[in-house]
Amino acid sequence: MKLIIYFFINSNIWVAFCILGLIFSAEILLGTTNFKISQFVFCATILAYNFQRLVRLNKGQEHFYKDWLNNNRKLIFLLMFFAAIVSGYLFFDFKLSTQLAILFVGIISVFYPFLLRGIPFAKIFIISFVWAFSAMILLLLENNILISQNIFWKWLALFLFVFAITIPFDIRDIKYDKQNIVTIPLFFGVKAAKIIAVFALFICGIICFFQYLEMTLSLPNLLALIMLYILASIFIIKSDKRNTKIYFSFWVESLSLFSYFLLVISELIF
Repeated sequence: MKLIIYFFINSNIWVAFCILGLIFSAEILLGTTNFKISQFVFCATILAYNFQRLVRLNKGQEHFYKDWLNNNRKLIFLLMFFAAIVSGYLFFDFKLSTQLAILFVGIISVFYPFLLRGIPFAKIFIISFVWAFSAMILLLLENNILISQNIFWKWLALFLFVFAITIPFDIRDIKYDKQNIVTIPLFFGVKAAKIIAVFALFICGIICFFQYLEMTLSLPNLLALIMLYILASIFIIKSDKRNTKIYFSFWVESLSLFSYFLLVISELIF
């Protein structure tokens, strides 16, 4: 069982499932669905993440997955090939506005390991933007939903949530990042980084509360999101570079999936 979990983590299939959780959460919050978007983002995530890790590997940069990637290059290339085929097939079935948005995010993903990742503090903001954009904006564009003030606040809460749960990974990667880039934990310290992350989740809670008062967020969804932010805060506070790989790459990453499960459960109960 442990070998299966590590395979899903190391091959980036698990991170693809996690962003899928954010898409399904966005569908609940927006009251719309699009299976093609979720399929595309799932495959594109596998392709993009493996591409970026292989670039880092070829540049000789140290990271957690170096040995596994070296031993499984053929498997990764095969996985990327199938992900590219499915992504490409779905891409040409989207509207032009969605295609342009995908190209925009795709360019960021391609240049990220070469140029953008080295910009001080850029790493976490790029990841948060790309995840939030892929999970919500593509869905809005493809389903012809106008981006209103209400939707902007929902997007901002999603962005801040991803921002907050990304900080534990920067804490984990301190010894690797200090050789190449400047991150929030490296510059401000681990304790301050945790405070920043929890504060971001606090802002998420404030946004959700005001949306509930404005009747643009239901009570079950509000309760689910508040529970999610509390759970995420606990994981962030307990984050330490000495934690196991499973703690970060499985449990912290899974917070994106928890968002979907909590939303579904809260609607069933309330």
